[in-house]
Amino acid sequence: MGRYIEAGKLAWQGDYIYSAHRNTWPPFMSIASIPLHWLNEVSFVGIRLVWLLSMLATYWLIFKWTISFFITKELVFRLSTQNKNEISLTNPLFLLPFLLTLRIFIEKISNLQVNVSILAVCILSLILTLKQKHFWAGILLALVISTKVYPIILIPFLLFKREFRTTLWTIIGLGLTHVAVLFYFGDGSTALYQQWYTKQVADGLQCIHYNQSLWSFFCGLFSDTSRFDGWYFNMASLTISQTKILTLSVIGSIGLWVSYIFYKNRDQEQVQVLAIQWLIVLSFIPVFSPLAWKCYFVFIAPIVILLYNKLKSTSNKWLLYIPLFIITFTSEIFLGNTLSDVTESLGFITLSSLFISLLATYKLTNTS
Repeated sequence: MGRYIEAGKLAWQGDYIYSAHRNTWPPFMSIASIPLHWLNEVSFVGIRLVWLLSMLATYWLIFKWTISFFITKELVFRLSTQNKNEISLTNPLFLLPFLLTLRIFIEKISNLQVNVSILAVCILSLILTLKQKHFWAGILLALVISTKVYPIILIPFLLFKREFRTTLWTIIGLGLTHVAVLFYFGDGSTALYQQWYTKQVADGLQCIHYNQSLWSFFCGLFSDTSRFDGWYFNMASLTISQTKILTLSVIGSIGLWVSYIFYKNRDQEQVQVLAIQWLIVLSFIPVFSPLAWKCYFVFIAPIVILLYNKLKSTSNKWLLYIPLFIITFTSEIFLGNTLSDVTESLGFITLSSLFISLLATYKLTNTS
């Protein structure tokens, strides 16, 4: 959270926003973070407490909405319930997905990251799209894209699903955020975009074990680059640029396969299919984004709930449990810092999350 406050402070004081090396976001994010700087000046502890509580509430609401919308039961904040239409805290439908994603949840709250809020806004945009409120759906989506960029993955998905009105309002919203940047930063606005792109996109690949994206994993796997403490596991000696091309090719291939599965099952009930596919696309964000800390993997939480509900009574349930066990039991708590870092550099989290997203694509939308 301190990074957001720092970015807002620099923007408010008129300083160069990218003088903070931790500012990895587009210029609009610094403007959006100004209120955080103000509140931090009022109470250092208070803003962090409110932020933490809002994260917990948001995560609860994500679980509650997912269960309500897809399973038509109500998640209640009670240890048990006799009502068959309610899901209590001890019900496996809530408890197991929560425990199986607990490592990600802990990473999220310990770092006070904004990703759970980004996920919630993306889901709210979905809800508004389903309700034909395309203006607000697009504007909200534009706001989160302008701050953290990676939800931009939804734009090609919206075009693919012929949700043209939400797409149009998203593009208009992005234009409005650009106008806000031009208005606030003045003549140097264009240079800020160029500097952000050069620093974070063109030259910003962090080939370290903390970065759990597919880009970083392939960098360690196919180039002479150590992701952790001088330790190498590369199978080839490509340049960084070549690993980027390879990664983009793999992501493109995955995208084509996912598109094929989505298209093949286009005749199913439209509201449910759009919602499921929307969540599946969001789940790919951590592995497809050039930068992905462990807390980014909160985006897989909704599809974990849906996969658990679909597979719980089948032998295929282990296809979900095993990758989640790998994510959970390779944490520092179980392996210690060094060995856990080694598993991260080897892509245990990255590949497990990717497998879950591919599994969701096949099991949740594929009927043949």
